[in-house]
Amino acid sequence: MAYKTPGVYVEEISTLAPSVVAVETAVPVFIGYSERAQSAAGDDLHFVPTRIRSLLEYQQFYGGGFTPASYRVVVDTASGNAVGAVSPRNAADAERRYYLAAALRHYYANGGGPCYVVSVGAYGDAPVLGDTTTPAGLLGGLSRVEPVDEPTLLVFPDGVSLSATDMGSLQVAALAQCEKLQDRFVIMDLVQGDQPVSLALDPIGNFRQNVGTSSLRYGAAYYPWLRTIYRPDVDFRQLNLVTPALAPIPPATIDALINDAAIDGLATATRAADAAVNTVVGTVNVSAMTGPNALTLTRANFGQLGDHYANFLALLRQTEAATPVATVRQRFANLVILARAVVLALRALQTAAPSLPASVNLAVTDLSKDTELAAGISALIAYEKNAGVMSSISTTRVVGDVVASYAALNGTPWIAPNADATAIGASADVFADASVRATALNAASALRRLFDPPAAAVLAIFTSVEFLADEAQRQLFDRHPVFANILEQVTRAMTLQPPSGAVAGIYAAVDRTRGVWKAPANVAVADISGVAVKLNDQAQEDLNVTSTGKSINAIRTFTGKGSLVWGARTLAGNDNEWRYVPVRRFFNMAEESIKKATEAFVFEPNDRSTWVRVRAMVENFLTVQWRQGALAGAAPQQAFFVKIGLGETMTAQDILEGRMIVEVGMAVVRPAEFIVLRFAHKMQTS
Repeated sequence: MAYKTPGVYVEEISTLAPSVVAVETAVPVFIGYSERAQSAAGDDLHFVPTRIRSLLEYQQFYGGGFTPASYRVVVDTASGNAVGAVSPRNAADAERRYYLAAALRHYYANGGGPCYVVSVGAYGDAPVLGDTTTPAGLLGGLSRVEPVDEPTLLVFPDGVSLSATDMGSLQVAALAQCEKLQDRFVIMDLVQGDQPVSLALDPIGNFRQNVGTSSLRYGAAYYPWLRTIYRPDVDFRQLNLVTPALAPIPPATIDALINDAAIDGLATATRAADAAVNTVVGTVNVSAMTGPNALTLTRANFGQLGDHYANFLALLRQTEAATPVATVRQRFANLVILARAVVLALRALQTAAPSLPASVNLAVTDLSKDTELAAGISALIAYEKNAGVMSSISTTRVVGDVVASYAALNGTPWIAPNADATAIGASADVFADASVRATALNAASALRRLFDPPAAAVLAIFTSVEFLADEAQRQLFDRHPVFANILEQVTRAMTLQPPSGAVAGIYAAVDRTRGVWKAPANVAVADISGVAVKLNDQAQEDLNVTSTGKSINAIRTFTGKGSLVWGARTLAGNDNEWRYVPVRRFFNMAEESIKKATEAFVFEPNDRSTWVRVRAMVENFLTVQWRQGALAGAAPQQAFFVKIGLGETMTAQDILEGRMIVEVGMAVVRPAEFIVLRFAHKMQTS
């Protein structure tokens, strides 16, 4: 500072070195397929790395877990009804299984925290390797993660649906990204990791064959898969029983599996009860709806009729003055169609009486005698005849169209005392306003009170038939030995989960409670009933120490302890420097933390003053790590060194070319993998 005016000046002198702040060490990114991928604002989140903090937030953006449309179950009726392979299928009857949602659930159950999710497709899509340019598939998701700085772990739960070769290509690409960025680590699953090693199938050998030989220190693999406690809801209607030749087993055969009329009759009763539910669902016909938000009613969403109405009303209210009139009319029309469909369903239920249980028929008959309900239905017809309502649906809609829409109610008690819809006059309410949008909003505000009573009546019928169907199904699964076995086999198949999600959660929990230098091993896995393949010491020998160096960490079950992660090796299992997961991950953390802190010195004078400050900054950081137990040594000098200076790490040419070189050495603590207790006889001395 140049002083020109007499006076007193204050100068603050910086004497303390800046600090190195440790970066987060366990922020995984999960790449896979989800039910949907949409932000709260309606933005498409496919191939967009999105940070979440809880399972609830995942469900808000990405939906729930995968529910198969059906399960193809092999039953050998010629061999005592032995139950064979179970194959979950989608709506197109293609075999599908998606693991992302369950992996997130398992991650949080095992101590996980903030993470990233990249959805690369929906549940209708077949898991594919894809490419980085389109982007497409899991490789496309991986490429989208590269520019994001925060993630430190890569997880691909849906990669197990690929072939072993494609999974290997994905893992090689992930390892290459870790090597390039030097700030992340891959947690790997094995394709068919739920199967033991045999002559016909070797999931371990296939993995080692395809994972490559480069950058192995940046990844760790875990075997076998886990049996979670996340039991699926399995329904009789989802079961597609086939012979060993995959030919469908006809209902007549299913209804006589064990030749016991009382027990076999449970299958017949359950099928009839399911049919009754489908009949009730089918009576609410909303096929006239149009637009991208048109509703398709199913057994799964039928109970939310009120929510569907609220969603349509919300869509109408979201329109703006600039919204096209056609869009306003389409959204208002869908709202009216839903109300009309619910009313017409009451008459359809009466017509369908022969296919419904007697108790339901009695309930429908009682509803038809409800004069308040009939008055409400007549009021709905009058509402639809209102000029403001008709003009909000279409410019061409007239009273005759309304009468035709309700023709099924003519001559029925549902509109008594009116003989038919023609006799009902138009509502005198005034909804007309300056614009179609304003008129539609005015009319919509009066519709809910007309919708609720008939909707409640229809839902009461639905609840009744669904209860009967559920009870019939419960009796079937409880009492029929073949179906009890089928339920158990389907449950066993669907509770299998690759371990990467749980392991990522364990990494996060150990880092938080002990430190990244503590091996994430000898830790119990939460939310599981066991492992898919039980291993003993002999079976683990080749997993842990192998001539290829590609170590695979075992998850083993121990009596009285549960299932524990029983290994902490990277894929570079024979590398004395990078053999252990905590060593590699601690170096990742230290390198990234020091790198970010050192960025403050870019373009600073490359002189002794700067070198002293950099050395002090790094030494202070490493001293803290040593005190916390991350570095081995009786004193800091034994635990690490930091070198910087002319003649020490740099030449005069380095300084001329603008390079400031810092060398850091660390003695990171290593896990006690093999504890050897030596015993000997001691001779008696007295």
